[in-house]
Amino acid sequence: MIGPCLNAVLGQSRPADKIIVVDNNSTDRTAEILREFRGTVIVLDETRQGVQHARNRGLNAATGDVIVRIDADTRLPKGHLAAVEDTFSDPMVDAATGPVQYYDVPMPRAVARGDALVRSIWTVPNGRLDWIFGANMAIRRTAWETVSAGLCDGEGVHEDLDLGMHLRAGGHTVRYERRLVAGTSSRRVKGDFSGFRQYLLMTERGYSQHIGRLRRGSYARAWMTARLLLVMFPVLRWLHTNHHRRHELPMVVRKNPMAEAVD
Repeated sequence: MIGPCLNAVLGQSRPADKIIVVDNNSTDRTAEILREFRGTVIVLDETRQGVQHARNRGLNAATGDVIVRIDADTRLPKGHLAAVEDTFSDPMVDAATGPVQYYDVPMPRAVARGDALVRSIWTVPNGRLDWIFGANMAIRRTAWETVSAGLCDGEGVHEDLDLGMHLRAGGHTVRYERRLVAGTSSRRVKGDFSGFRQYLLMTERGYSQHIGRLRRGSYARAWMTARLLLVMFPVLRWLHTNHHRRHELPMVVRKNPMAEAVD
């Protein structure tokens, strides 16, 4: 997926000033594909396994005033970076995140509306967000430098949500910007129910570890959202597998990105 991801970044109407890819011990064709982008992107290696370590390696190496962070399966629409630049023209914005559209499910617009509804509900209880979505986010370098040293580094919590919680606790403003739409894969639901449940429970575990630093209602919101998605798992998995069977696409199971070791 890294090839289409980078092609989308390179096709932006507002070009990126620098593109950094962090290879976190990949065992597939990632390194081979990255050689096709030699001279266009900067490739860094991070040997400590886990998305939190890969994130830190990339964001610490970035020198721009605003750092956009995406996943390897993210596909940015052509005007995404222009929208990021416009969003951060407001000096009150320290970080921003936005909705996603799943490009590998039937009826992607309907699914995206449901996803956006859930994310919009997450913006209501707190006013200033206490979360951020790693597949579609941007942050001022000054805000990153302020909070990065105090972030949690265990594998039991989601690194992007942890970043959002620390930003809010530090008085930073995270904006949910509906213009910052990004495409992403639904491959998280391809695994079994047990793995999906473990992944979702990491969300409420992260909020439970930060009770006292966040406003009341954050943990309850995480608890309810996790159980809503668990109930919807059979439908979500059917949408994913139906799309892949119809288009004869390979089925990819996404491992827990916070795990220290690769199976």
